Amino acid sequence: MDRKITILGIALSIILVSGGVGWKIWFQQDSTLQTTNEPMRVARYYWPGMYWIEIAEKKGWFQEAGVQVELIDTNPDYFASLQEMADGKLVDAHAFSLFDMLAFNAKGSDLVLVINADNSFGVEAIVAKSTIRDLADLKGKTIGVSKNTYTEYILTIALSQAKVSLEEVTLIDVPVERAAQEFIEGKFDAVVTWEPDVSKAIEQGNGHSLFDTSQVRGISPNGQAMHRQFIEERRNDVQAYVNVWHKTTEFIQNHPQEAFQIIADIYGATWQEVQAIERLDRIRNLRENLSAFTIASGLESLHGSVRSMNRFMNERGITEERFDTELVLNDYFIHALNQDLRRNQQ
Repeated sequence: MDRKITILGIALSIILVSGGVGWKIWFQQDSTLQTTNEPMRVARYYWPGMYWIEIAEKKGWFQEAGVQVELIDTNPDYFASLQEMADGKLVDAHAFSLFDMLAFNAKGSDLVLVINADNSFGVEAIVAKSTIRDLADLKGKTIGVSKNTYTEYILTIALSQAKVSLEEVTLIDVPVERAAQEFIEGKFDAVVTWEPDVSKAIEQGNGHSLFDTSQVRGISPNGQAMHRQFIEERRNDVQAYVNVWHKTTEFIQNHPQEAFQIIADIYGATWQEVQAIERLDRIRNLRENLSAFTIASGLESLHGSVRSMNRFMNERGITEERFDTELVLNDYFIHALNQDLRRNQQ
């Protein structure tokens, strides 16, 4: 549902979201944006919501937009790289699940989501031994999960459907990159992981999926996050970055085989394997972002998701904070892009 607000209303919301910074509205094309030409360190990772970054870099679109992107490989330890990002190290832009971004903010970070790049639709799953028939059978069992991350949030939501609490299972902290292999080695009764490791755990560990994120729509939105200070100091760089995101997602939609082949060549996969993961973790476009950033109560809205996750964190004692959704979600750049496109179509 489109927002029915005037340009004046947009300007007012920008002032509110930026905490009174009063950002100027720049409805301009990439070529006219006055970017800083300073390096912008961007995380890369083998994940659908981050495909666009490596495709854009391969195509030279960041450079064309005046954004001097330096890609940082975070594949060896994704969650460790999130901590470094939160600490102001390593990268300026990274892909966070919304839950993880809020968890870091609860510990003192000031991260802001500017793009809803992808939404999970089955890419994360709970894989268990074949002798465990359903979620209720997990009572008393050992589960490998990356604790205090969105994967534990997913596990909690899933267990609650079977009326199983976290106190009734034994959680062992394991990096998600190692979870499948340790399940295969017999160290856990079940693990929470993501593709392609879900398939690996099932095929090589004689496991099966008890639950995946397609069963709760909107359970795990993901996107590009940056520090608020970086956004305020380099708003034109951020706008150009968002504009490149839009250009690249349109390319992926219109030329999927060519786009996925770029990722396949980087990671030693086939373009079909790359596409198969995307079908479980849907890449979001501009129209879907305009909808996602709309203020609403359900999980289809990022604002609704923030409130749901906030309640979970309060109940679990992760934080006592109540997040202001309009401070942790910044729709300025998405709306500026949309207004620019509409103006150029007139």
